[in-house]
Amino acid sequence: MTVGPGDSGTWEVPLSALEHHAYCDRQTALIHVEGVWAENADTVRGDLSHQNVDLPGLTRRAGVTVVRSLPVASETYGLRGVCDVVEFTGGTAAPVEYKVGRYRPGGPAEVQLAGQALCLMEAGFEVPVGYVYSVAEHRRHQVVIDPDLVARAIEAAEAVRRLLADQRLPPARHGTRCRRCSLRDDCLPEVTGGRIRPQADLFSPRPLGSWRD
Repeated sequence: MTVGPGDSGTWEVPLSALEHHAYCDRQTALIHVEGVWAENADTVRGDLSHQNVDLPGLTRRAGVTVVRSLPVASETYGLRGVCDVVEFTGGTAAPVEYKVGRYRPGGPAEVQLAGQALCLMEAGFEVPVGYVYSVAEHRRHQVVIDPDLVARAIEAAEAVRRLLADQRLPPARHGTRCRRCSLRDDCLPEVTGGRIRPQADLFSPRPLGSWRD
């Protein structure tokens, strides 16, 4: 879905776009500028893994309040979105982001988690750590919300905002990450990434080759 500018005239950045940008800026523009989306096995598994946390709810256990599908926003950084799960203990909050694949330390999911932390901190909570829950591994991984990670999230938000304002697709960068991207057929990285150059005129005959009898 294409996101429009807010009341201040600046573009709001969806939290999901932070992860998309950390993965690929062209994918970010396809989704959030062009409104392109396509399903593959990974996206379907991701939807299924979110079925429980996508249902808003609140539970309490051992002094911890667990909120599912919590809307959050940051006016300072122009962010908005929904946290899969947030665990509150007094004045401390710990966001939990569900991902279908295996956890990658330092990967794009951590940038999205830091964006959630920024929203929660602006709401007045301390957010020393968050968690990425890997469905493939059936476990969650602790992520320290340190200044470097927060800076990555802020830089990603600014980069996404520029993409939304420009309303243009950046060039493709064909690489191994393209193999599992559900938008590969829309992006055509093999062509637009420069590895395969189409003929200038597809209707012009090619020169005859040399043949041996």
